[in-house]
Amino acid sequence: MSGFVRALRIVLICLVVFAFSALAVTGVFAVVGEGEAESEIQEAETALSSVYVAVLEAERSGADVSGLLVGLNSGGNFLAEAQVLFRNGDFDGAVYYADLSVESVEGLMDEAGQLKTLALAEHEEKSFATVAGSGVAVVVIVLASVVGWRLLKRRYLAKVLEMRPEVVKG
Repeated sequence: MSGFVRALRIVLICLVVFAFSALAVTGVFAVVGEGEAESEIQEAETALSSVYVAVLEAERSGADVSGLLVGLNSGGNFLAEAQVLFRNGDFDGAVYYADLSVESVEGLMDEAGQLKTLALAEHEEKSFATVAGSGVAVVVIVLASVVGWRLLKRRYLAKVLEMRPEVVKG
């Protein structure tokens, strides 16, 4: 019987160790709750909408935002996947995809601002060149008109002075 009691003690000790191990592992790999998943999705939506507004402003200023749209589309796809998983009750997956959405649009806000600034600077340069070119063109037209008028006036006066009146006998 002593062998049986000894085996029973070993099994009991193993069960206790296993139970404590299971509790410790469960604490490390905690399951994400619905509230946390919802707040992560809200954060991703806020980040995505802020980047969308920045990209829209950059596009309105004349910047080429095609590269930004790729990242914005990627972030939107991740957010959509997070929302689908949230509705299906997979809160861990929803948090994962919401985090991916935020990460995919992370640097786009700064990049959109830089593109907007660059586009505005280019617009100012083009406007200055247009105004300067128009001013030069007006000056050239006025000078050409004055020179042309003087040449025509000289030619006309020379022709008038060459004419001799005819004497009519009467």
